Amino acid sequence: MSRRETILRWLRAGLDAVEPERLTHDALRDRAGPMTVLAIGKAAAAMCRGAASAVGPIEGLCVTTHHELVPDNVELVIGDHPLPGPASLAAGLKALDASTRADIALISGGGSSLCEVPADGLAIEFVASVYEKLLDTGTDIVDVNLVRASLSKTKGGGLGSIPTYVISDVAGAGPSVVSSGPTLGVAPDPDRAIDVMRRVGVTVDRTLEQVIRANARTAHPAPEVFMLADGRTAAKAVALASVGDGVMGRVRPGWIEGDFHQSLVDFVGSADRGITVASGEPSVPGRPDGRGGRNTHTALRAAQMISGSDAWFAALATDGVDGRSDSAGAIVDGATLSRGGDPTAALTSFNSAAYLETTGDLIEDGPTGTNVADLWLIWRPERGPEPILSV
Repeated sequence: MSRRETILRWLRAGLDAVEPERLTHDALRDRAGPMTVLAIGKAAAAMCRGAASAVGPIEGLCVTTHHELVPDNVELVIGDHPLPGPASLAAGLKALDASTRADIALISGGGSSLCEVPADGLAIEFVASVYEKLLDTGTDIVDVNLVRASLSKTKGGGLGSIPTYVISDVAGAGPSVVSSGPTLGVAPDPDRAIDVMRRVGVTVDRTLEQVIRANARTAHPAPEVFMLADGRTAAKAVALASVGDGVMGRVRPGWIEGDFHQSLVDFVGSADRGITVASGEPSVPGRPDGRGGRNTHTALRAAQMISGSDAWFAALATDGVDGRSDSAGAIVDGATLSRGGDPTAALTSFNSAAYLETTGDLIEDGPTGTNVADLWLIWRPERGPEPILSV
């Protein structure tokens, strides 16, 4: 088995560890049914199936990204992603109605875009334009979700206080940030939201400021919250899989967050022999017209750093969809650049996926049905030259 195939197998072990249907079944197996569910996010369909297998008949609403099998009497609604649109608005209105009857909420990443009802006075097109500015400027995910909640009726506890089961795609920030916390009321901060919006180039006039302040809900009592898995769950499973193959493996403490380049320098520079795995979601400024994503961009930059060495690096979007690309990320090695053209041009134009397609390094398994942010892996063989870390 080649090293690339071995790394893919380890990464798939990480995805298996955060498989949402099994996780939800295990979490609900001691609860009595029937019940009404409200499921939102990229893992929503699988979480609904897990709930049904645990408690028996369920009904309710499932808002997700693709047409998937859901239990009978659960309405499947497909929202828009990665930016909210008319389908997201329709889904949001249904979610507001369904939340009044739901016994439990099943929340996973991606729901911020999929399910949206703008605050009074705002159009869905305006909300989408703000989302796009936040994403393209690499704004920290906590600030992104703060702004989203300030513009929405469905986020920041807008769907009420419902016992909530969470599969998290947000590094270290707590369950209230996942899908912008639709059932988890948090203290609003309109001043900070306005500051973030202005920082990314949104014009906040007096009318918009009044809308934001009027939409700031008083935090309601927190419901029961059950965290089923996050990126570290997957990272630990990857490391264990490598150990099972006789390769030293460890999970790097902390999370990948902040500027992707500095995070990458720190990650690669501190890696021990064997494999090192990390999880999180760094900030990568992007271009709307580039064919790439956070993970292919990171992988191509890593290929520059390890060029000429015997090291391998992988970056994986655990939902299987990496930004504006057709891939889930990439696995690169010390010879990647010798198989391609000018990596600097590809990075500058945010065409990393196009570059890595020509070198044969993309991961193209398709949507996974789960979402726990990104996984990074570096493999430094037990013997051989030190990687040349060109930063």
